[in-house]
Amino acid sequence: MYNLSQTALDLDGVIFDYEKTFQKEAVKLNMNIRVKHPEIYSMTDRYEITQEQVSLINLRIDFTNMDIFDEILSLRHHIDDIMCFITASPKEILHLRKKNLSKIFKKNIPVYYAETEKKHDIINDLGIKYFIDDYNATIHYVNINCPDCNAYWLDRGYKDKTLPDSKNKINNLTEFFD
Repeated sequence: MYNLSQTALDLDGVIFDYEKTFQKEAVKLNMNIRVKHPEIYSMTDRYEITQEQVSLINLRIDFTNMDIFDEILSLRHHIDDIMCFITASPKEILHLRKKNLSKIFKKNIPVYYAETEKKHDIINDLGIKYFIDDYNATIHYVNINCPDCNAYWLDRGYKDKTLPDSKNKINNLTEFFD
């Protein structure tokens, strides 16, 4: 069994279904977008749209009330015990994410910001032993820089194809928590 008090999770793609929310807001703006490159993490490249279009859609998203994955509700009692969340979501919306998390979990779980390639710094600083992220590049950086952390790639389809498959690959959070 994992020590959940030494566990951290990413937010987008793990807890929040950012892409579903993104697509809903694009429809409201009458933007006819669709995923063109499902394996690519960057929204501009994934949809072949401009950064201005991504920003326009993001401005419409209510980050205090984002869609969550259905699985999260059944795992809430496990997630309540984790140490923290580490996200690359823009710093200026972290307070909104915290509000959304507080609504879901009915408690304040710390949220830390770090760029994808720097999440390992927080993991090292906090002594995190287990980490889950939906982007295999993040897991790659954690594996290289945090030998004491077991990093798990939650395969939601985002993948840097230049990297080898993660040895700790899970298809859903239930695989980790059960």
